[in-house]
Amino acid sequence: MSFTEVLRDTVARVDGAVSAMIIASDGIPVEEYVSEKLIDLTGLGAEASAMIRDIGLAAENLGLGEAREFSIISDTCGIIMRRINSEYYFALVIKPEGNFGKGRFVLKTAIPKIEGEF
Repeated sequence: MSFTEVLRDTVARVDGAVSAMIIASDGIPVEEYVSEKLIDLTGLGAEASAMIRDIGLAAENLGLGEAREFSIISDTCGIIMRRINSEYYFALVIKPEGNFGKGRFVLKTAIPKIEGEF
């Protein structure tokens, strides 16, 4: 299954999901899929590197081990980011009324489909 197919399938399986992307930890987008534009995914990629670094540092300082997943919920949308490996993350953008629990579950099950490619 190609990256685009996995991204499209992930968005389709989650009520309220509108886009998904694979982002390198340095913020460079690898692949994206957009069914409805709520936010600028290029901007998300750019901000993701700082978020990944800061959350990783916080998890380390708290003795939690590596952070595998984090989310931001705002008035405009929610963004769930899940770690593929130490260098890549899968991000899912969901409308505020969307199903965030299912989004977390679908991300968790989608990653094994692509992690061998990294």
